[in-house]
Amino acid sequence: MALPKLMHPTFELNIPSTKQKVKFRPFLVKEEKLLLMAKQSGEQSDIVNVLKQVINNCDVESVVKVDQLASFDIEYLFLKLRAKSINNVIDLAYTDFEDDETYKFTLDAEEVEISYDPDHSNIVKLSENSGIVMKYPSMDLMSKVIENNDVGGWLFFMIKGCMDQYFEDDKIVLFKDNKPEEVDEFVDSLPTTVIKQFETFFDTMPKLYHKIEYTNKKGTERVIELRTLEDFFTLR
Repeated sequence: MALPKLMHPTFELNIPSTKQKVKFRPFLVKEEKLLLMAKQSGEQSDIVNVLKQVINNCDVESVVKVDQLASFDIEYLFLKLRAKSINNVIDLAYTDFEDDETYKFTLDAEEVEISYDPDHSNIVKLSENSGIVMKYPSMDLMSKVIENNDVGGWLFFMIKGCMDQYFEDDKIVLFKDNKPEEVDEFVDSLPTTVIKQFETFFDTMPKLYHKIEYTNKKGTERVIELRTLEDFFTLR
């Protein structure tokens, strides 16, 4: 008698950046193996590749273009898949710097959502009729920023990686259609006054968000803000 092919439940999740509904299945043992290997490796690139592979594997209808997802899409989808597959309860510990005590918290991953800033815009204005349309950073781009650990140059690296279109009146130019050195020259020629707009774009873009509030033993009210996937699975 042949071994049976096991059936697995499915569920729908919305991709935050596009609002597309996608049908997923939970993690299986083969995904758990991938995650364990990435954890043992500790390499940022390995972790990113496995996160994308897991999402791709669990996409029942194979409709998600994983490489085109924003970093917060991948973080959100993985968190929700983890909740459906393993446990929706996440245990966290935080050491308070004032009283040096460790506080333990439990949160429900099902309750964690994406935070949207109402003032967020993906347009960087250069003049009344010209500007740059920005796209959200991919997980690969974010990984390269972390690996490079270039505190001074990260913003310009992110800017060049996220510029999608230049527009002037009805004219549109795609940055991907230009050579890297041409893009570098364009960025170097931008007025310094627009840098704040780029910073605001990255600061206000959608992100995972959950707030924990507590009062420490000295009576001080504290707020812990969880904003990245690492925050939800790291003891601090």
